[in-house]
Amino acid sequence: MDTIPASVRAVNPAISLEESSVVDYESTDEIDASEQQVVFTNVMAEGQYLSPSIYKKVEVLILCWEEHSRDIDTTEEVSQLKAVFAEKFGYHVTIYYLDAKQEKRLQVQVNAQVAIFVDKHDGPNSLLIVYYAGHGKPGEYFGHLEFLGHARNKVVWNKTEELLRPAAADVLEIFDCCYAGTLGLTRGENRRFEYLAATKGQKTTAVPGPKSFTSALIFALEALREQKPKGRFTTDELLRKIKNDAPDFPKDQTPELSDRDHKTLSGGRIMLHPLQPDSAEDDNSYETSPSELADRHIVTLHFDFGGNPSGKNLETLGRNFNEIFERNTLGVHRVRWGGVRVSAFAQATRRFSAASRRRKVSGTKRPSPHLQHLASSSIKKLDMGLLSPQTSVFEAQDSMDTGSPGSLVASSVQTSDREKST
Repeated sequence: MDTIPASVRAVNPAISLEESSVVDYESTDEIDASEQQVVFTNVMAEGQYLSPSIYKKVEVLILCWEEHSRDIDTTEEVSQLKAVFAEKFGYHVTIYYLDAKQEKRLQVQVNAQVAIFVDKHDGPNSLLIVYYAGHGKPGEYFGHLEFLGHARNKVVWNKTEELLRPAAADVLEIFDCCYAGTLGLTRGENRRFEYLAATKGQKTTAVPGPKSFTSALIFALEALREQKPKGRFTTDELLRKIKNDAPDFPKDQTPELSDRDHKTLSGGRIMLHPLQPDSAEDDNSYETSPSELADRHIVTLHFDFGGNPSGKNLETLGRNFNEIFERNTLGVHRVRWGGVRVSAFAQATRRFSAASRRRKVSGTKRPSPHLQHLASSSIKKLDMGLLSPQTSVFEAQDSMDTGSPGSLVASSVQTSDREKST
């Protein structure tokens, strides 16, 4: 147990007990990674796998307050958001109204609803979305977030969230409330678990209306559904659209995207997309015998490039992988995007080159000892094989859009038996 007083932990954002998981969604690296993930996933979705790379089922649980238990009216925005999810994306949406007048405590009510939601809809190739609209405030402990109704009725979300952790499905939480960014990190799992907060930890957010986060969310969902190929986009693209393009969203408000799990094992971001017709009805994952599940694997591909690959390169790469997995009896159940990682050697080379350019400008004759050591140690580790991925699938030459050759060093294949337990 830490010794920092609860009152201090709750209000002092400078006290951080855990590593930050907030995503810099406007960085060049994150933008590139998002685009690469969508391109590669679109190609892998063409493969004949037992379970596709896109979701077959998406369920949405909307939490808001009953009229007599609230002092702000979220009814109109919640109805609009439900319509977008249901009509534009084909998701099934359930609205649960928190009622302070019921005999059961609010915490018990919400816990029961979330437990039912997970029990009914959990499964591989599924996404569970939990959305909340209403008041929020920092909890008693650092990293805790409380939902507030009228007359200080409250729900500690961290207690309820534990019911989502055993899920096999990916999970996305979207909260439109003040102090939404105070929610802290937890233990990692072998699936994606992300959190989209309306604002930073110690900031407030607008009430329902044109300037609200939910209005901006509705705008961004509809816009990306129409603009993106096949209507597929990642959560960081969604947040960039909200921040940069939503017409009435306050410019001084900064929504946040973060990973709820510390050091999650899967790469990439949650990707939203319209469901294929009747895709949920075709999902018979739970009708498979245990012996058949034991022979299936989820393959997560991590790539180590000398530079950023073009979309065309990734499409070619994906189609070649499809042929490999379809031609061989590898028992591949699903292929997941693990991300493109620029090698440590390439990073060191870039820093060394940047330092050289700075020296030319400043007139400095020699690089710093730190940069010299970083570059030389990276080269030594590469030669010794310490920077190589666990399993080398192939080596090839990859031509970038710039025309300069970039080396595709290797790709790492990691398999997961998570589905054995479902």
